[in-house]
Amino acid sequence: MVTQSFRRHLKSSVCSGLFLALLPLPGLAEEALGRAGAVVPLTSRFILNGTVLDYGQGGVVSEGLVAGGKRDLVPQADMTLALSQDLREGISGALFHRRQTGWYAQLRTTLDAQTITTTQREAVDLTGSRTYLTVTGRCLFLEADPDAYCSYTPGIAVEAADLDPDTLVPNDFAVDSEFGLVIDRETHDALKASGFQRGMAGGETVGLALDLPNSGFTYAQDRAGLNGIKRREDSRSQLVASVSHLEQNLFSNDAGAALDRTVRGVVLLDEEDWDRDAFALQALSWLLPGADGRLRPGDDAPDVGISNNLFYAANNTRLPQDSFTTYHASLSRVAHSATPPRTAAETPVAWSNSLWLGFSPIRDVDQSVELRYAPTGPRETTASSFRQGGIAGDLSGRITIVDALTQDLSQIQLSDVEDLFVQTGAELTTQDAIRQVTFREEHAFRYAPHLSFSGNRTSGTSVLRYYTGALLDEDTNAYAGMAYSLNSGSGWTAHLGAEAYSDPDQDHYSKLQANLSKAVTLSPGRRLSLGASGLAELDRPELDGTTPRLGEGDNVVDVAAGYRESGFTLSLRQRFSGVGTDDETTSTTLGLGVDPSPRLAMNFEITPYSSEDSYIAASTGLAWGLMDSPGAPRLRVQWSKIKYDYGTDGVGQPFETSEQTVLAALQMTF
Repeated sequence: MVTQSFRRHLKSSVCSGLFLALLPLPGLAEEALGRAGAVVPLTSRFILNGTVLDYGQGGVVSEGLVAGGKRDLVPQADMTLALSQDLREGISGALFHRRQTGWYAQLRTTLDAQTITTTQREAVDLTGSRTYLTVTGRCLFLEADPDAYCSYTPGIAVEAADLDPDTLVPNDFAVDSEFGLVIDRETHDALKASGFQRGMAGGETVGLALDLPNSGFTYAQDRAGLNGIKRREDSRSQLVASVSHLEQNLFSNDAGAALDRTVRGVVLLDEEDWDRDAFALQALSWLLPGADGRLRPGDDAPDVGISNNLFYAANNTRLPQDSFTTYHASLSRVAHSATPPRTAAETPVAWSNSLWLGFSPIRDVDQSVELRYAPTGPRETTASSFRQGGIAGDLSGRITIVDALTQDLSQIQLSDVEDLFVQTGAELTTQDAIRQVTFREEHAFRYAPHLSFSGNRTSGTSVLRYYTGALLDEDTNAYAGMAYSLNSGSGWTAHLGAEAYSDPDQDHYSKLQANLSKAVTLSPGRRLSLGASGLAELDRPELDGTTPRLGEGDNVVDVAAGYRESGFTLSLRQRFSGVGTDDETTSTTLGLGVDPSPRLAMNFEITPYSSEDSYIAASTGLAWGLMDSPGAPRLRVQWSKIKYDYGTDGVGQPFETSEQTVLAALQMTF
């Protein structure tokens, strides 16, 4: 309920004439409300685009950056400034009314694009080949002159210019003559020169000449020291600005209280996100009516002992994460207690319902793979064979062709070809090379209109949330969800939640969540806590798994324990990922927190064992208040070492890499 300080302030305000309750005014016009003095922060608190604000605050600022040797420096900014604020309250007849208004400007960095590039390098031995073949002689074709000469192979050549420079396999091949081509006698005779020939210089060419440096590979055990992997993360941020207007009214009579809240905002999206739907949504937000929680005056004097549950319920509304509000209207109600509550369980239940319109981020993910072979040594011939001659040289056989008229298969017996001459040769080659595979995962972010209805039931020991909505993208992604949280008052806390989406994506997918914890006070200043939590992803689209990411896992169970005493905390967490799948992994994390002074807090974490493909191996951080006053600037610094496990290379060596990152931020409230 409203604290005693608020009651004292209210009574003193009445006595000092700031409340115009005794004036015979017929309604609650704005001029009937007087300026309020001190305000209990909880009673004026609201949430605007993820920032918690109280009446009287001038702003909240957080400026920082994330940096690392294997990633871009990413600035982070989140600023909220109060442009104007007003709060008036009064009693008219038998109804208390407080009206709170304000204009607020916000500026926030959001992720616009992110590319994770992983490059694997392995030493290999490339296997290649060279193939030569010509078959010429007198023509056997019906339409040809029997004294003429023909080529019994097409003229095809694969040379260095025809190879893909990355994969060393043919992009194309040159066809310089057709099967059955009538050739000059001079061309036929020119083939009989020593070595493989395709014709006379500057004249017609026949036969096959295929030079393939890459027809396969084997991993090079003797050069495995050259194997390795690199990972880099490149990000691009954008600034999103918004201006919002808040109107919040608190009413109370002798039976109950109500709180209505209306937020309207203008969001300056990136030009690529502006379309007719975005424009219509922003215009609609200023045309929709505001929430109205006005109560009828009661028979008796208004009860200003309003339960805190009303203010908690107003802020227990489920608002879309990382989103920008264009319209939010909520109405919360609570009945006054007939008798003063003695425990939290006896406090009255508050209900709140709201309608939210705004923009939420949508992530598009594109994955690609690039393969490249980089030779590191000369190409050497390991075996070769070459023969040439006619029937006397024991070169005979058959050639199968397709009849041009009947499309039937027919065969030419080489022994029937007069003056037959055949060249046939083959070489096997090997070459040292580096096989480089680059996996690229690109994330592009955009904002789509979002409509959401949510409500909650808040008591002194529990909160029940229910919500539904739709992301209005190219394919509408409708959803519904429910969550229940319980605090028994005896140390037990529990949470259970479920969400279902019609068109799941990487960030909006169906899932089940649950956690249970117990806190035990061992003695004054000594506290032990135990807990377990679980998350099951039901239909999140799967990526190909080539790029490990922190926190991934279809089914995750965490078991944790913590102990706190006199300024320091010990923690232990055991994590199980992929539970019930073939990719089940575990990790163990130990933590230590130390508070040397009220202004300084430090934490240390280490993960001595993990079979996950990505995890934080160690981290340390501090939070330091630069001054003792409330809201004073606070510096936060966090260092982390992140490990990534990509399995093993072709010869069984671990394919692992790591990076070190630093997060620094300065936060202040004024």
